Amino acid sequence: MRQLLLCTLMMLLAGCQLLERSVLRPAASDNVQTRACDIDDAQVIEWLNYEHRYISSTLEQKRKLLIDAERRQQRTLHALLLSTPGQSPEQLRRALEYLSTLGTRSSCSSSQYIEVRTRQLQLQLDLLEQRQTLEQQVDELQRQVDALTDLERQITRQREEH
Repeated sequence: MRQLLLCTLMMLLAGCQLLERSVLRPAASDNVQTRACDIDDAQVIEWLNYEHRYISSTLEQKRKLLIDAERRQQRTLHALLLSTPGQSPEQLRRALEYLSTLGTRSSCSSSQYIEVRTRQLQLQLDLLEQRQTLEQQVDELQRQVDALTDLERQITRQREEH
């Protein structure tokens, strides 16, 4: 459910960008923007479709899609797939490392999408780190509770013996 919501949000963001370009900007600036952007809107839509297919695939299909993206030398797509929900922290870090190195032009749809995904990925990694820290704190507190429980049992035994 979360993955479908994320995909829908991404498509909505891409759609809003397309609407903004067609309604709010003059046609002359579209020509300038198109020339200035390395990746066009059709490529962003292809990424979204590929990501949707990846998210809704089985583990074996995901493996094949990752291999396909890598084989086609589409590093950006490969990084985007590695940054989808459910990936390991190592994969997320690799994806963030690559996406962070991309030179982006803020007026391009592809750049805006990559920037949003990079921020989302950084937040996801931050949350994973916080979760790990909290789990360590819970483990430490549980260890302390267990130690106190053992101490209480020892005290109770000593009282019963005396």
